Amino acid sequence: MVENRGIQNEFLLAYEQNADAIFRFVYFRTRDREDARDIVQETFLRTWRYLTEGKKIDELRAFLFRTARNLLYDMTRQKTTRNTGSLDAYLSEGGDIAENVEGPNYDPLDLERAMKLLCELEPPLYREAVHLRYIEELGVGEIATILGVSENVVSVRINRGITKLKKLLPYEPTR
Repeated sequence: MVENRGIQNEFLLAYEQNADAIFRFVYFRTRDREDARDIVQETFLRTWRYLTEGKKIDELRAFLFRTARNLLYDMTRQKTTRNTGSLDAYLSEGGDIAENVEGPNYDPLDLERAMKLLCELEPPLYREAVHLRYIEELGVGEIATILGVSENVVSVRINRGITKLKKLLPYEPTR
């Protein structure tokens, strides 16, 4: 048992504030709820162990995302032959990509369309940066920490990703 209540409280707060965002981040890549849940659980378990070993984490949220990202890479390496399916297949099975989205301006059709376009964004480096910035609402500095690159590189990836996304949008003339 951990003697330091501060660490325990910090961890519980981090879980409450970040578990849903980590799940969305992982699920967006795996498109498998069970795999996403497993990775989220392992992310928090590894973070807890790290903290209880007395190690210091400067940016806990960025640490959590980076841990989840590394676990995703590990899972991908282990399951290279497994087909995780597509977003279209998931949606056709009645899946809801926006279970936790609320608010008066929420339009599920717009969100589904945006998520489909984001899935088409290439290269994946742009997709990941745009997702972290606009879906997970992380700051450029946090994204840089997660990805292990400079803030400038993150900004360039986001800007180039947005430019490419605009090109993917179908032309709709104004009335």
